[in-house]
Amino acid sequence: MSRTSHDRLGYAAIVDHLNASPVLFPPPVPPGGASRARGAWGKSAVADLLRNPKYTGYQVFNRRASRSRSGAHNDPALWVWSPHPVHEPLIPKWMHDALTAQRHANRGSRPGNTPNPHPQTRRTYVLRGMLLHACNRRMFGKHRDGITNYSCQPQANNRGRPDTYTGHPTTVYLREDLLLEALAAFYTDQVLRPDQPDLLAGALARARHRSAIQQQAQRDELQRLLEDCTRRQDNLLQQAQNCPADDPYAQALRRTYNDLEAQRTRTLTALGSLDTATTAAGPVGQAGAIAALLDALPYLARHLADAPEQLQRRLFETTQLTVRLHADSDISFHITLPDQHHLPGRAKGSGSCS
Repeated sequence: MSRTSHDRLGYAAIVDHLNASPVLFPPPVPPGGASRARGAWGKSAVADLLRNPKYTGYQVFNRRASRSRSGAHNDPALWVWSPHPVHEPLIPKWMHDALTAQRHANRGSRPGNTPNPHPQTRRTYVLRGMLLHACNRRMFGKHRDGITNYSCQPQANNRGRPDTYTGHPTTVYLREDLLLEALAAFYTDQVLRPDQPDLLAGALARARHRSAIQQQAQRDELQRLLEDCTRRQDNLLQQAQNCPADDPYAQALRRTYNDLEAQRTRTLTALGSLDTATTAAGPVGQAGAIAALLDALPYLARHLADAPEQLQRRLFETTQLTVRLHADSDISFHITLPDQHHLPGRAKGSGSCS
């Protein structure tokens, strides 16, 4: 779960990921027992797990007010950490701190680029949530007079607190068309360079290998579950042979057997779905898709700025693009490729800021 959050997924996206594979990620059972369980992951459960600092291996005290405010959460500055780790960590402390800072930075922002559900929504913004101003605030999209800009306007959310952003310009604008042109040049030089097809082919081969290992692990887990159901059903049949048909114990055995049969059927269905998905995305189909992708790279390099918004957004999300507008009007780009190589780049923002 820490990995999905580290990939900048929101609570809702993580919940969807967990609920898509209930066999690998069984839903949590609350302290009150299975009768209170909802049978699926929820955002509150995910939030509690990701916020819990004890998974770093440290003991943390004073997280809640024990004598006042009815157990309300204390400010993290008031927490008391043990001097050293006291148990095996599930997540490194540096990653926990980074995720905590990231959650605060993304607070109030929707994941993805789907239209806002507000009825007056007319458009989406390809770089929504990826632009940061020098004040560390996310810039938001505005479309006016046929021009799309990204703006930072701190006074809008800080009325009555003029000292919050002292010295900050009233409004900062960054034109989307000029920014996309700079991004197209950056991706052409840093990502879609001539030797990139060979690098991408190697990365895709490694990704296929990792996917095959994950699928095999999922298949093995389902097979173990299937064998366990069969073994337990055989034991129940042996016990039922020595009981009269109307014996309450035999009836309980029958109900348990039926529950196991239902679980066995679900497991067989999951195995069938896994095999079908593996066959549909087999080596031949994957090789054709990869070859087409590699052939399209030179074309993409020349026409990235004119590509459909959903394809640009997918590229930017895959490479975890972050754009920062600095106080001197320079713009820096930072991306993370799938093999974790970091490629920082800078582009002048003249003409794109005011």
